[in-house]
Amino acid sequence: MHLWPISPPQLLTIPPRNTELDDGRNITDYNILQSMTLPQANVLIMLTPTRVLIYNFKPMALVASHERTIASLEEFGENRSMKRSAPHNDIIEGLISKKDSQYLLWHQGKLIFYVMTNKNFLLAYQILKNCTNEITFKEYGIPVIEPLLMNDEEINGEEYDFNTDDDTLTVFDKNNSSRIIQNGFGIAKEKGFLHFLSNQENINELPVKKLELRLKVVLKFDYEIIDMIGIKTFSKIGDGRYEEVLIVLFPHGLQLLTILDFKVSKSSLVEVKNGSKTVVCNKQLMVISHDPQELQTIISIIDLEKQAVEAIPLLDTPGKLLTCLEVNGNLVVVFKEKIVCFDSRIKKISHCWKPPFVIKLCDKINDEILLLISENSSNIHFYTEFGNLLFATYFDQDDNDENAKDESKKNVARYEISDFVCLDKSLITVSHSGKYQYWKLWEEIKQAQFDFRSPKPYVLINTNNDVIIYSPVANSSLNNDNLQVLKLPTKTFNNHIAFVKINSSLKLLATYVSNKNILLIHNLETNMWSSFADQNVLDLHWLGDNFLVCHMKNDDGSTSLKCSQIPLQEANTDVELSDYVIWEYKIPENTTVFSVHVNTLFRYKLLKIKAKDNEASEKQAETLLKTAEVILVTDTQTIVFDVISTVHPCGLNLIKKFYQYLKINIPIDVLPNKIKWITNMKDGLLFYADKKFIKLAKSDGGGWQTLILLSNIERIVDVMKDEIFLIQGQDYVVYSLEELWDDKKPLVSIPIEEDLYPISITPETATTHTLHFIFNKKFSKLVVKHQIYLDQLILAKLRDGINLEDISNDYRSLKPYKFALEKILSTRILQNDSLDEILQLVKMYDNCDQQHTSLPNHSGMLEIISNCLRKIETKYWNHLFTNLKMTPRDLLDLCIEENEAKMLGILLLVFLNYDEKDLVDDLHFRKPGAETKDDKNADDKTARNSHKSVTNVLKDEELMLKVLELLVTSAANATDPIKATDSWDMCFQLIRLLKELDKENNTQLVQKAIERLK
Repeated sequence: MHLWPISPPQLLTIPPRNTELDDGRNITDYNILQSMTLPQANVLIMLTPTRVLIYNFKPMALVASHERTIASLEEFGENRSMKRSAPHNDIIEGLISKKDSQYLLWHQGKLIFYVMTNKNFLLAYQILKNCTNEITFKEYGIPVIEPLLMNDEEINGEEYDFNTDDDTLTVFDKNNSSRIIQNGFGIAKEKGFLHFLSNQENINELPVKKLELRLKVVLKFDYEIIDMIGIKTFSKIGDGRYEEVLIVLFPHGLQLLTILDFKVSKSSLVEVKNGSKTVVCNKQLMVISHDPQELQTIISIIDLEKQAVEAIPLLDTPGKLLTCLEVNGNLVVVFKEKIVCFDSRIKKISHCWKPPFVIKLCDKINDEILLLISENSSNIHFYTEFGNLLFATYFDQDDNDENAKDESKKNVARYEISDFVCLDKSLITVSHSGKYQYWKLWEEIKQAQFDFRSPKPYVLINTNNDVIIYSPVANSSLNNDNLQVLKLPTKTFNNHIAFVKINSSLKLLATYVSNKNILLIHNLETNMWSSFADQNVLDLHWLGDNFLVCHMKNDDGSTSLKCSQIPLQEANTDVELSDYVIWEYKIPENTTVFSVHVNTLFRYKLLKIKAKDNEASEKQAETLLKTAEVILVTDTQTIVFDVISTVHPCGLNLIKKFYQYLKINIPIDVLPNKIKWITNMKDGLLFYADKKFIKLAKSDGGGWQTLILLSNIERIVDVMKDEIFLIQGQDYVVYSLEELWDDKKPLVSIPIEEDLYPISITPETATTHTLHFIFNKKFSKLVVKHQIYLDQLILAKLRDGINLEDISNDYRSLKPYKFALEKILSTRILQNDSLDEILQLVKMYDNCDQQHTSLPNHSGMLEIISNCLRKIETKYWNHLFTNLKMTPRDLLDLCIEENEAKMLGILLLVFLNYDEKDLVDDLHFRKPGAETKDDKNADDKTARNSHKSVTNVLKDEELMLKVLELLVTSAANATDPIKATDSWDMCFQLIRLLKELDKENNTQLVQKAIERLK
């Protein structure tokens, strides 16, 4: 999911120590070394050389700290870094089983983190706070649990009590202790969601809970601590008590320490040399090391049960690594000038990329976005996994005046980022100066359903209950380059918005607030909201215009797929959501649903109805069509439901039946939980999983076989008609679905420009809509920009040798076709390439119009040529006129002959805007070294003496009078005020030219023109 800043950050400072360090030590205690979150406790931790600061994250407030004394610093050393003891929600081979990982999601034990010192001591801290994952999720809306994994005990348990206020802190005014700023009871006392109908006070408050920070134990090591990981697990001996497993990396190897009740109970060592970082990736423990002699980076996969090591060298690595992290099951190895992505399943490098700067810090802020800090300027960059830039904090050049610019540069240089952390659409960056920045972020909500007839909208949300929507549909109220912002009907800020889905006609919006189990339906035309409480929705998708497919959890703990027909008008407030249900499919017990996919087809398939006993019926007389498909992906099989409908005269589909068309077991080489999109195609399946496009088709033997069609796929931008639009690596790629299935090359592949990421498409105009972020010191804004890729499509066809008539027939109807031809023509002229093919296409543009009329027409060609002349320098004109086999006078004569006043005016303005001397000098221009003296003399003679040259054309009295007559006639007959104004402006410019010619040649052209026009 994409992330974008809402505004420039808020700058804050940590408080000073309560006790001064007066022993003469040169310690900068304002230096924030590291930041870390404990999401399940709603806690942010900041580390300085002598202190541990504990903040309540939401809302931000300092609630505890530990200041180390001089004696402690002398004995144990200064704080260097910290690690948390984290429960993993996945298996770690040899350490955490599947059963343990599921249990640890809910019962995470003690809140423990470790601080490493520069004298190789490990300080174990414990946070005592009365909270659970469910309390944090429900009360603060922080996504620390997965609703799909919740069982009945967690849903209905009494562990969460809305009335426990004993631990709530009261916030007073610092300067007036009798003034209460926040009492923290607002959220706990709320009753409903549509708070604009209520009169409650203080409903926008979030409680600040008290906690206690304890230093439990200090561990001493004889060797340097290079890195470590803290993991929670269960004891395999006895009653299954919690254990803390410390995986500590030393210069001589990797040591596993088992700690029970803060005492080391077991220890083992795995020998790994030159280790730098440890990481858990794809259920395996890995150590990344650097061999200084061989100058190569080595990935060591650790088998904890066998105490064995598998070493895999990485080739072509630039030097010592900076860090490493796990992103979607892949290992991302970060060097200062390069990022390498290692596929741990096939044990090979999948891709790598280089940012245009030296990296200082790098980490992921969600499953798709990497945050990079540059070494020189400390600018922030949001990059995708494949190196596409979304956003960077470069100040705009016109931000302020020169003095302000200098000051802003000083401020940027002074704020040197040392670390950062991201949680719940909020980014915290900390610095060596004791200051930290608080960024509020927009987060993308992916639209997983696809309507092949309508473009997919782009949706962003934030923690202030705002929803941003962009859609390029022309007849929609959402078609606005200024992104439309909706406000959810609530004043509380503890809402976790799990889904925001918009239907195909962009009239209905469905929003699910998962921590309050509320489903909202919004009519975008009437601005009316409908609320359905106590709905346990696991996933939802729009099917066409008014059908909502939901994967829901029932009261008895079972799950099912339900399709509801939502009225396009305002829903009746007395009607329950269950009253709208028209179809339900119950999920079998002990079946895990990984995903639900809904596709509305572009071409409806006509179904043949077989009558029973040759008896006709009214139903059989209806035209039944397959209009959509619903695909259910589970851990055991994939089920395809065909949606059979009739089409109402108004255009709406009326669903008649859900027919189970196909049930198939996905082959073992494909992980079904990685499938992000799937569709039925040619009696097989085409799906996007694990950054790849995979084809599943029947083999000759009758079974199923897979074929990888594409790799390094970042996302599907949209599927429209018969085409699919993808981000592959750092390119924007367009495929025909048929050609993708047949493993053919793409229609077009275009490099993605920096800070212009494609978010939507309009195939009718061959336009890509990109999102650009404007940022400066005091202001920021998201802006939609548009890029036409039709010229790239035409160039690809020309390279493939496609017949020119076929190209013209395929693309001539598109609105930007003339602009695309003009762009290609201008580029080829500037590159001095052959113009034969493109000029043939330009001339073909008007041929189709001449099939319907006997009159000659060259308006399209004249427009393309005139616009091209306007955009290129005169020194390139000879190349165009030579290949066009026309002169400037021929163009003007053609405009006069066909009464093309607009084109005549454009050409005239182009010719008038050049000085005669410059024009003549440009017309005989050649590249240095590519001309001879004779060539130049010949060009001089041609340019200066030819009666058809531009300079002589402008002095042709009769021609100028004809031009003026046509322009005046056109201006006088124009019904559009704007066009009339433009025509009169051209007339006045021509009159001024005639006056100058009269002075120069002692003629009376102006007088002749007046008499001619009487």
